[in-house]
Amino acid sequence: MLLLQEVQMLQALHRSLAKSIPESLKVYGSIFHINKGNPFNLEVLVDSWPEYQTVITRPQKKKMTDDMDHYTNTYHIFTKTPESLPEILESNNVINWDQILNIQGCQQGLDETIKSIAASKPVQIDYSKRFLYATEATLQLKSSNTRMFGRSHEETIQNTGKCRSKVGNLKPALLDISHSELVNNNWKFGKNEKSLRYIKSCIQNFPGYCLLDSEGNPITWSVMEATCELRMACTLPGYRGKGMLGEMMKAYMQYLHQNEIPFYLHVEDTNKNSHKAVRRLGFRAMPCEWHQWKSIPIRFQQLPKF
Repeated sequence: MLLLQEVQMLQALHRSLAKSIPESLKVYGSIFHINKGNPFNLEVLVDSWPEYQTVITRPQKKKMTDDMDHYTNTYHIFTKTPESLPEILESNNVINWDQILNIQGCQQGLDETIKSIAASKPVQIDYSKRFLYATEATLQLKSSNTRMFGRSHEETIQNTGKCRSKVGNLKPALLDISHSELVNNNWKFGKNEKSLRYIKSCIQNFPGYCLLDSEGNPITWSVMEATCELRMACTLPGYRGKGMLGEMMKAYMQYLHQNEIPFYLHVEDTNKNSHKAVRRLGFRAMPCEWHQWKSIPIRFQQLPKF
């Protein structure tokens, strides 16, 4: 695999990946943020250039120092040739199979391949599949030659005030680092120190959003990850059933559109209320779905889960 670092090459790759949306969304979103300053210190690997078949984004090795931090140790894959993956992924030079890690992608055909690769290694694979949702604006990137998205981080911050209108007595606002513990304590996959560290990094580097009550405390929120995916959406118990999350998401989506930031999300199969809510907001379910493989080396399997 080749490490792609030149700015013009990364921009060309980003434009090329747009043609494969929604299957390429995890990698496309990662490279979007890499091209805007790379705050998460990710790197991009391709099997060849300029005629590539497989793209992988991952943290730089200096960031993957904790073998148990699967929040950080996450790889995103897009491939035009799934049959070539075994040769690529079997090597520890591409995937560090000695760590607890996540592999994410939006392609139906990756499951059998990744599981077959893992079968030859001393690891256990936990597989998750969810509905992938995207808006028409994101899907239009596939055929658009215009610059729909792409402002710098500095331009985004300067435009923060454009979505400040109140929702009743609640005010839309960006999340800040002081909200990290609240988000972590209410995240199904959080509630530990590693997830708190991850959430802090997301909030510091990408625009998360919330509604604030009259005392300035978040009552509903969503966080953007390094792949432009919206995650961790939650409403505090006392405010549920009142449409607050939907109102927050309307303001959030408006903010992201105004600042030219692509976005998408996923929903668990059984979460019927969330499926209805995101469809009301204009999201469409994608046929390729959202996929994650969590790899746990056998040497870690007797340790407490997190």
